[in-house]
Amino acid sequence: MEIVLKLLDWSLRQHWALGWPIVCFMVLMCIPALRKTADNPSDRPYWRDLLRHDGAAERYRSVMRRGLDWLDSRLSAHEAPQGPAQKAWSFGLFNATMALALAYPILAITIQWLCGSAIDFGGQEVMAASPPQARIFTAVWLGSSVLVYLFAGASKSRWRWTLVILATGILLLGLIFADGFAVPGNIAVAGTVAVASVGAGTVAVAFTGPVAGAVAGVGAVAFVAPVLVAATSAGTVAGAEERSSRPMARRLLFCGVLVALLIVAIKMPDDFGAGQRNQAVFFMLTMGVLPLVNAVFDFASVGLIRYLLRLGLEQKRAAWPAVLDGLGGIAIFFALGCTLIAFVTFVVPADGVPLVDLTQLFADMRRAPGDYIWLMVTLFSTLIPTLLHLSVAVLTLGLQYPAGVRNFVADLLERGEQSGQAALLSGICICAMITIALWCPIWIFTFVVTHDHGAIVNAVLWGFEAFAWAIGGI
Repeated sequence: MEIVLKLLDWSLRQHWALGWPIVCFMVLMCIPALRKTADNPSDRPYWRDLLRHDGAAERYRSVMRRGLDWLDSRLSAHEAPQGPAQKAWSFGLFNATMALALAYPILAITIQWLCGSAIDFGGQEVMAASPPQARIFTAVWLGSSVLVYLFAGASKSRWRWTLVILATGILLLGLIFADGFAVPGNIAVAGTVAVASVGAGTVAVAFTGPVAGAVAGVGAVAFVAPVLVAATSAGTVAGAEERSSRPMARRLLFCGVLVALLIVAIKMPDDFGAGQRNQAVFFMLTMGVLPLVNAVFDFASVGLIRYLLRLGLEQKRAAWPAVLDGLGGIAIFFALGCTLIAFVTFVVPADGVPLVDLTQLFADMRRAPGDYIWLMVTLFSTLIPTLLHLSVAVLTLGLQYPAGVRNFVADLLERGEQSGQAALLSGICICAMITIALWCPIWIFTFVVTHDHGAIVNAVLWGFEAFAWAIGGI
């Protein structure tokens, strides 16, 4: 355990492009299903055949079909008899994205803080940087809780509720001891809320039925304008397919009530923030506006990619659905940004001062983009499904060449049944392959974004700035 903590400490001190992939590899090695693949009689032949198969296209379809079938069993159990659009934009998916939408901005802020950066907003420091021991404690505390929640979500045992209780206990105990490790109170509370939201989303995926809906309902948030985008995306494709809209209609009605309450909370007070306006605006954005907008846009984005991938697998034409997936993700991303701009432009407190000075925000993001990584990550959350699709494609291509590497790992899997050393080494190789596949799109995406002094980011900011000018926001 001491070696793991030292490696974690060393990784967090490195550049994020090196340190965080190592942390990701360590997390994957903690998952028994990956670390002990050679010991599992069902997973071992699957991975062995996957590695020895010479057809990249067939391997891609096999991996993607297995992943989609798993998602359908978890998110679309009630929509199974219905059409592909209903299964793609299912009520279970809506539950999960609502819980995760609350976690995205808080997790992004926490990760930026874990990397040693302070959190700035509006030219003021909202959360100060902390010493390494505070960041290591927070990473171990929140990371272990998230892992146990994920184990509970993946488990089919009757004891999975025990895992949920254990993860919640770790979360609460860490909150009690956080002050002793010099963890700022706002970081501790924000991290607890974020992990609890992730846990709610995991439970919503793992446990179907009214219990899952009740748990996920804790994180239920959405916004009226994005609802129209999601409804248009699903409705255009669904056509005349039969709909089961009652649960969704109730949830959308609840979302509308939340929107109304949020607008009242902003517009009613004569002195918004009561002398601490910047902190109040930051809290309103991270806990209210951003989750409200992200919830349904993420629902639209994930549903779109599920529908297109299933369509491509059935027609055995992956190229065109992949192009549509990329274009759809980009369109939803810009719609998300425009919705946020429209909200802060038209929903103004009683004192007449906008929640956010968009002119200053755009200038700060150009001058010091590193201070707003958390905001960029939150906005780009709608592209996460597309990046995951790209990761799977990279993984299947990575398993294609060179053949010597594939055969070496496949041989380790075969020997792993009798040799513990071969079983451990095969698990290490598989986790390394998955880590590289997950991070290759992130490295490529970062290179594209930062290339030529951030020309693409500046172009995106210019587009949003032009929209803000057109509606009178600046």
